[in-house]
Amino acid sequence: MGQFTKVAVGAVATVLGATLGTVPATASSLRVGGHCDSPFGFGNWREFTCSAWASGGTGDYHYSWQGLTPIVEFDVYEGPLVNGYCTADRTHVARVTVTSGTETASGDIWFDCPSVLR
Repeated sequence: MGQFTKVAVGAVATVLGATLGTVPATASSLRVGGHCDSPFGFGNWREFTCSAWASGGTGDYHYSWQGLTPIVEFDVYEGPLVNGYCTADRTHVARVTVTSGTETASGDIWFDCPSVLR
């Protein structure tokens, strides 16, 4: 399984040349990882399953998923374990985003949708 980390970045707001405030860059304690697999399907579609995990943060984790390639459809878009359908014979990307308290971490998971049953 891969591990992904998002680090918060500092920001400065300026109005008419005056600096209003600075937020220092801080490292996030939230870590997220995941894995997707597409073992079978029929015709042009393949079923896939993605699972994700998180550590750090404040403990209560909210998982959300997004397909980054044109045809990745989820049955459910929330939770640590999701299922969906992808186009056969292509590499796809799913993004998992985890929120814990005020922290958010995201990671992209690349996976293949096979053209034949494995």
